[in-house]
Amino acid sequence: MSYDPYALAIPAAEFTLSSADFENGGPLPGACYNTGNGAGRSPALTWQNLPGGTRSLVITAFDADAPIPGGLWHWVVKDVPAGAGSIDAGAELPTSAIALTNDLGEAAYSGVQPPPGTGIHRLFVCATALSVDRLEVPEGASLALLNVLMIPHTVGRAVIVGTSDADA
Repeated sequence: MSYDPYALAIPAAEFTLSSADFENGGPLPGACYNTGNGAGRSPALTWQNLPGGTRSLVITAFDADAPIPGGLWHWVVKDVPAGAGSIDAGAELPTSAIALTNDLGEAAYSGVQPPPGTGIHRLFVCATALSVDRLEVPEGASLALLNVLMIPHTVGRAVIVGTSDADA
């Protein structure tokens, strides 16, 4: 069974999210891994055709196949200006954007590092278009709370998936 973490999400208008680093459904480059060969850098992202009323984005990266209950959040960034149009590889964020603490305790992108023997993992990279410039999130809030706080402001969503191989 392939778990899609966005299958049950509240419906939202679709827009285009892409990466110069990987094709949707294709392998992540080695630089996105947190291993001896990887730099642990975030992938470059570009978005287009945002729904009307979009003022900011939340960018997340979630490994739905991590061998722990609930998967693993590798990256969470809020308050990305909609007009920025892109984020460069290596998480060079616009000045107003704020990286939140991910499941590995870092306020940054944490590269993928699937444990040996766990096969191919899917990293769901999602851009959620919001109707507010800033999403108010209490200090130390969980990522679940972040997702709840986005609901009334969500006007669109785009998801691309990159794969990583534990045995590569």
